[in-house]
Amino acid sequence: MIYPIIMNLIPGLPKEAYDTGHYVGVVAHATANNGDSADGERNYESTTWQNAFVHFFVDDQKIEQVADTAYLCYGAGHTANHMGYAQVELCQTTDAAKFLKAYAMYTWLLAKLLYNRKLLVVDGVTLMSHAQVSAKWKESNHTDPIDYLASHGKTWANLVADVTGQYNAMQEEDSVLNVAVLLFTKDDYWAGADVAAKNGNCAIFVRLADHSVPVDAAKAKQLIVVGGPTTKHPNEVLLTGNDKYGTAAAVAKYLG
Repeated sequence: MIYPIIMNLIPGLPKEAYDTGHYVGVVAHATANNGDSADGERNYESTTWQNAFVHFFVDDQKIEQVADTAYLCYGAGHTANHMGYAQVELCQTTDAAKFLKAYAMYTWLLAKLLYNRKLLVVDGVTLMSHAQVSAKWKESNHTDPIDYLASHGKTWANLVADVTGQYNAMQEEDSVLNVAVLLFTKDDYWAGADVAAKNGNCAIFVRLADHSVPVDAAKAKQLIVVGGPTTKHPNEVLLTGNDKYGTAAAVAKYLG
């Protein structure tokens, strides 16, 4: 699942660089305000940002980005802010269904922010609760989002596992080829090379000795089959004929 991120930056926020020049992790917060919304929190923060502001708010309807992650925010104390950490607030609700919708977007966003910088999910290092930040640097006394998660039957360990699952899914998705060309035999390379060139010189595979499909080819989002029978791939383009001449004609038509 991929969620849209609504950009609604608060005007006039300071543009202070992180000590390292980029964020090194994420801090997970909860707002401590039952029944609030991303829009409502953003509007409030737009008048109080001198005291505190974060980068994102998440409710059951949207992910709203209110500050640029290229710059630090004032959300978790001087050390965490400046090291620095991208920071995400989860809006609170007593409604179980709304919580689950918001929680799914929240954990996805935390994973996405980590994956964008290939930081990995390391509990207490790259992924921190505000409670962990308070305990480690003692510059704040907040313990969110622990109690709020518990009110809906979730633990911090659950959240770490869910963020890790989202992160791993993003990693796997990136490893999947958009397009691959599959040849029935190596003798079909003469045609397969032209088809691959038409698709940005995508990867070319040859069926295995038993005519099965290599794993990476089978996982491709689109599989263009040159010669031989269908693979039953869900997004297959079949360029084949009764003989090599029929295959050549199908390839020529595809190439236009």
